[in-house]
Amino acid sequence: MVAERKTGSCLCGLVRVEAVIDASSITACHCGQCRRWTGGGPYFSTGVSDVRIDGEDQIAIFAASEWGERGYCRSCGTTLFWRMKGKPLNNLAAGLFDDQSGLAVRQEIFVDRRPHWQSPWDGASQSTEAEEYAKLEAALKGSAT
Repeated sequence: MVAERKTGSCLCGLVRVEAVIDASSITACHCGQCRRWTGGGPYFSTGVSDVRIDGEDQIAIFAASEWGERGYCRSCGTTLFWRMKGKPLNNLAAGLFDDQSGLAVRQEIFVDRRPHWQSPWDGASQSTEAEEYAKLEAALKGSAT
């Protein structure tokens, strides 16, 4: 899939997004926070760039950890994004987009936290909690210098 500009919105439509989808891939995060945040399944996100948001005043931010924050619509509660504090927005919830053609789960993270009742996606790369925290630690060290 070639990078493509797509549009979407939250459930109530007060937050509208437009972004370039960087690849055809969706990441499924199975960490405990994401499963609670989405009501049981993983957080499905897709990498984005050149993000434009209408209705930013409707976005609430929840400081989920020392390093991460979650954005959601303050009116309808729709999951919008997860990002590193102080970093640019580089992913959005895949379900926001009106046209999801060409997207597929290509990566699963925190797979050792995946509920037993949920099967892995065929062909998706897999990484564990320990592997993801090692990446996070490296990223945090890199931003401290």
